Amino acid sequence: MKIINEKYIPSTIFGLKNLEHLEIRNTCFFPCKYSTIPSNIQCLASSLTELGIYDTNMTHLPNEIIKLVRLKTLKLSNTGLMFLPNAIGNLKSLISLYLPKNNLKYLPMTIRNLQSLQELTLSNNPYLHSIEPVNGLLSLIFLDTRHCPIGILPRNLPKLTTLYMSNNTLTNLNGIGTLGTGIHNPKFFYLDMNYIESVPPGIREIKNLRWLKLDQNKLTNLPTDIFNITTLVHLDIQYNQFHPENLKEFVSKFRQTNPNLEFLYKNQT
Repeated sequence: MKIINEKYIPSTIFGLKNLEHLEIRNTCFFPCKYSTIPSNIQCLASSLTELGIYDTNMTHLPNEIIKLVRLKTLKLSNTGLMFLPNAIGNLKSLISLYLPKNNLKYLPMTIRNLQSLQELTLSNNPYLHSIEPVNGLLSLIFLDTRHCPIGILPRNLPKLTTLYMSNNTLTNLNGIGTLGTGIHNPKFFYLDMNYIESVPPGIREIKNLRWLKLDQNKLTNLPTDIFNITTLVHLDIQYNQFHPENLKEFVSKFRQTNPNLEFLYKNQT
């Protein structure tokens, strides 16, 4: 069911016992003074597998969300969401959690209980400084924190294949060797527009690294290990702080070890 651009959401929808998918856009809950989902969302516990709320004022989730034991996908975008309840960790069936364009300040530690979670999107949360609770999510494949002030790389995500951390506040890549180490699927890491000063040797631990964006950082050198990552098909280190002679040396080494690499290396001016 989709409810789009309506004045309000009638409470009668919570009586639809077989409802599996509910999408709400630009529509307030009834009465409109509420800034959260009504507690009777729990009436859909036996059927609801996907819930999406967009462009609708909702600063927090009710604790009754815990009742949605069959929920696999939860999407809350541009709602003004400020925090998640600890109860979020009880949604053990959750596979995809999509929370962009909100006002999240932190993630509850119970996030780490979501061991079936494969996709997590947190982009454009301007007050979110840490994602430490996601460390150790063994099933996580996709993580997007673009345009967040996050300063520390996540760790211990063995199935991670796609990481978007462009325009964060990273200064180093400590722990990068704990990402994507459990599967051989191709890896795509976007770490551009940060403040990264160095790449640790641990980058060699990433299995089948294909795409690495490190442009617009503060790099002055590259570890020797990176020249031996022959799975790389695209490497972007443009607009860093490399000495011109170092750049020439990098080009020469990659021509020997990985001649088919798409290597972008224009320096800052």
